[in-house]
Amino acid sequence: MSWIENILIIIGISLDTYATMEVEGAMLAEVKKKPLIITCALVVLLQLIFYFGGYFICYQAGVHNWITNTSNIGYIVAAVIFGMLGLRLIIKAIKREIVYEKRKDGLNIKDYIRILIITSFYTLVAGGACGLVETSVVMMAVVIIVMSVFAVIAGLYTGLHFGIESKTATYVLGAIVLWLVGVEVVIVHVLDLI
Repeated sequence: MSWIENILIIIGISLDTYATMEVEGAMLAEVKKKPLIITCALVVLLQLIFYFGGYFICYQAGVHNWITNTSNIGYIVAAVIFGMLGLRLIIKAIKREIVYEKRKDGLNIKDYIRILIITSFYTLVAGGACGLVETSVVMMAVVIIVMSVFAVIAGLYTGLHFGIESKTATYVLGAIVLWLVGVEVVIVHVLDLI
């Protein structure tokens, strides 16, 4: 996959983290630096572990010929996965879960660690798709680090200053990005039209 496809994949996945942090930020009186750094580090760590876990499993499946013709199959699987991840974000946008806002003194990582792990599961699936098509490992690590930190910081401060009003739009935007990448993968890599 190209570098722009890889960046868009991580952006689409990171928008889910952004929305989670936006909700958390809406409940804070202020954002303190130490919990913010810990949260960024935790999110980066989870995203890297899950992405490269999925990547490694599927890459090894190709290397050991458990899956034949991994590149072609990988692009098809990637397109389907991105479509399904986009659908998941649309469902979250439509559901519009009720959030009972109440002021907190600071970030409590234990409160939303489950949500971050669930979000990271989808990163595992995306990593698996990228492992089938042998995406650049170093570039993806850099993109994951940058986008995860950005999603946490931007989400918290957006929630702090504007509340959770843009959460639904964020889910829809993430879905659109993932769908566009999925369509582009089908057109360019599966059908060889471009």
